[in-house]
Amino acid sequence: MALPKLVTPEFETVIPSTKEPIKFRPFLVKEEKVLYMALESGEEKDIYNAVMSILDSCVLTPNIDNTKYTSYDLEFLFLKLRSKSVGEKIDLSLSHMNKEYLDKCSNSTKVQVNIDDIQIEFNDKHNNTIEIEGGVGIKLRDPKTSMLFNTKKSKNEIEQLLDIVCDCIELFYDTDNVYEDFTKEEAREFIENLTKDNFEKIVEFFNTLPKLAHDITYTCPECNETETIKIEGMQSFFT
Repeated sequence: MALPKLVTPEFETVIPSTKEPIKFRPFLVKEEKVLYMALESGEEKDIYNAVMSILDSCVLTPNIDNTKYTSYDLEFLFLKLRSKSVGEKIDLSLSHMNKEYLDKCSNSTKVQVNIDDIQIEFNDKHNNTIEIEGGVGIKLRDPKTSMLFNTKKSKNEIEQLLDIVCDCIELFYDTDNVYEDFTKEEAREFIENLTKDNFEKIVEFFNTLPKLAHDITYTCPECNETETIKIEGMQSFFT
């Protein structure tokens, strides 16, 4: 006789970058096992692959390509998935960030965070149109998660950054024309010939990308000092 089957609940949320509704189910024990194995490895690529595999299984809305999500879409969606799968509270262990406190106290304080309090933080300085100089500029798109993790890790940090920048360029412009038809090699040559100050304008675009963030104010039971710490990024909420 076949065993009874349980009905898995369905939930809905909204993708931050597109505002489109999306349905999902909680992840199952077999999927949670994949996640824990990836977290234990500590490798970013393993964690990314585990998250994408779980999203592929748990997102119920048809014709959704998870690799097309921005990094903050993925973080937000997976956090919502985690809240419905494991629980709406996350236990974290915080150490002092303030050097004055850290010099006198090495205690780690356990705190609990409600997932609903964690939101996408949007920076008012984030602008995808960047004027380089003399009326010449570029327009960038927010990086997709696949761009960030498919960059070859064998490359050094600046090479990885250049790859991501070139993948994110939507168009070039000057006072007379808009250039949308170009190769990655042409884009890279343009970027590599920028001055350091002009390249920093592009770096600022990436530094101000939306991200998961939450301010936690707590009092250390060991030294009685009160501190506010900003937790950012998906991994911070799962390690």
